[in-house]
Amino acid sequence: MRLRCSILSALLLLPLAAFAQGAYAPVQLFINSTDGVYARGDSIRITASVSPEAEDTLLFQLLTYGQVTCKKKLPHPQGDTLLYTAAFDAPTSCIVRLGPASDPKNVTGVGFLVEPASFRPGFETPKDLRGYWDKELKKMRRLKPVVETFPAEGLEEQDETEFVCYKIEINMPSGRPCRGYVAYPRNAGVRSLPIYLFVHSAGVNKPDKRATAERAVSYAKMGCIALDINAHGFEDDMPQEYYDALDKGELHKYATRDFTGVQDYYFHNMYLRDVRALDYAVTLPQWDGKRILVRGTSQGGGQALALSGIDTRITHVVAIVPALTDLGGCLDGRKCGWPSALNRKFAPTPLGPSVLAYHDGATLVSLFKGDLHIEAGNIDMTCDPAAVAAAYNNANAVRSKQIFFFPWLPHTRMDLRNNADWREAVLKARDAFIEAAIKPSVR
Repeated sequence: MRLRCSILSALLLLPLAAFAQGAYAPVQLFINSTDGVYARGDSIRITASVSPEAEDTLLFQLLTYGQVTCKKKLPHPQGDTLLYTAAFDAPTSCIVRLGPASDPKNVTGVGFLVEPASFRPGFETPKDLRGYWDKELKKMRRLKPVVETFPAEGLEEQDETEFVCYKIEINMPSGRPCRGYVAYPRNAGVRSLPIYLFVHSAGVNKPDKRATAERAVSYAKMGCIALDINAHGFEDDMPQEYYDALDKGELHKYATRDFTGVQDYYFHNMYLRDVRALDYAVTLPQWDGKRILVRGTSQGGGQALALSGIDTRITHVVAIVPALTDLGGCLDGRKCGWPSALNRKFAPTPLGPSVLAYHDGATLVSLFKGDLHIEAGNIDMTCDPAAVAAAYNNANAVRSKQIFFFPWLPHTRMDLRNNADWREAVLKARDAFIEAAIKPSVR
């Protein structure tokens, strides 16, 4: 790959997009593209605005697919400085960082992609992918669902008056049950509401990993049957000690645990529990019989992409910085999608690819025929934007699709200096997509 680049310290103020991001407060980075996306041969220019409070010696880092490929110490720049310029003749995903030399992890970052439309999943889509999951769903449904419901507690009085909300538990052929909350407007008519399924990001013992009645009602207020289903099938209202014990014991490092075949890959049952929840929701008389939206972030985004191919009833998907996507990216010289099981332990054997390809959001989304919204963070070190782009590019059967890249978006905790720009560039489009998907049905 030919690369033209330079790291500069000359004073230069360029007409760049007014965005900035960084954990290192004295540094702001600017880039000459609002979304950080370039064609081959385009001039990429990144400038730094460094305040006098910055450390005297700064550390410049260039990362390619999450790996540091260049490091250089720089003297404290004066004013607005052209920091980096480059042009690439091949697709790539890069991050530029600047921070104090004494603390290499305390950095400001900005990211860019070159020709993201060229990325394809590392795994070939299995020819029997549709047939495989149809068989798995059929096997699950042989067990008659037993749905237990429990009152939701802790809701505001007005919410209890205006919404039906309850906890559900549904049996599964193996593993933990499907558990979460269901909510919908109390006055909803028959066949009047879409379904909105919220699926969770990775983790075990943090409070946001549990399904809650409050979250279910918050989505139901949008005018839908809302399901908040936790990822692991655990109880949602236990003392903190319960979740800490799971995190240290039964669910410790669940994402990279060993497996002997497709059925005991951890995420296999996670996907099936989500389908089990939808199997219940579609029996509610309030469902309009048409629309099902699935939304998630990180591990939840990966679930949403996977479910789009597994369950043919799904019509709309919102996948935000999705994990579980392009799990074979390292086979194509890139970074594997989280949890990077292939390059951690399974590369020497054929077992990893033969299992992971059936659970990869980037292969499964190829079966989706609905409407797709994806978001990627250009400085995401957990879910590389190239992996997210590969999934988007493989969604060839969809009715419509849109993807949004943001140069200063990490996996979590974006700097507040970028918040207004992110809302305008990305969140507004997400909200419009969801609103269009679940707007009141016209009959």
